[in-house]
Amino acid sequence: GASLHGTLRPYQRVGVGWLHFLSSLGLGACLADDMGLGKTIQVLALLLVLKNQRRRRQNVAPRPSLLVAPASLLGNWASEIARFAPGLSTLVAHPSAMPTETLKSIDADRLGTTDMVITTYQSVRTLPWVAAVDWDLVVVDEAQAIKNPGARQTRAVKALRARARIAMTGTPVENHLGELWNLFRFLNPGLLGSWKRFRERFAVPIERDGEPRARERL
Repeated sequence: GASLHGTLRPYQRVGVGWLHFLSSLGLGACLADDMGLGKTIQVLALLLVLKNQRRRRQNVAPRPSLLVAPASLLGNWASEIARFAPGLSTLVAHPSAMPTETLKSIDADRLGTTDMVITTYQSVRTLPWVAAVDWDLVVVDEAQAIKNPGARQTRAVKALRARARIAMTGTPVENHLGELWNLFRFLNPGLLGSWKRFRERFAVPIERDGEPRARERL
């Protein structure tokens, strides 16, 4: 609608509809478009759709969404929001945007009128209130940052509470299929089964043997 200051390309409209459909069911989505195809504007359009729906359902208590991104992308997200979705109330939860003491003392009242909180992977680990909030959506940008299941930041991001989750990445698989399995362990825990089962049925046949039937099952 008019709240989006821009025009979605046809495939982007399909993408927004797909994200909305999955999130409405509480399912996680991996948006794995290549760089430059507009992952950011699709996510912003989704957030505007959800905001407009909350306005129509006045009995629904608003919940903010959380975007987790590398620190180097915070400025880019802020500029894209200002350009395409200025109606989104956004809080950048990072020492570069506010004093440290203010950052640590953010509470539910401060978030009551906020549509989206933007923070970094490191801040998810160091700010206790981030883990305490029940988020509407948790969106992770450059989601390959959580490909290592044993890393502290991966465990911290997976522990976040949300109605639904979205991963944005141009490289869902960089080195091996275990990265894809771990990504979906964040998005839809249990969907791809145990790592042992996934490895036996998909990873080994595809990576070692190039088995086309395993690719079709995946």
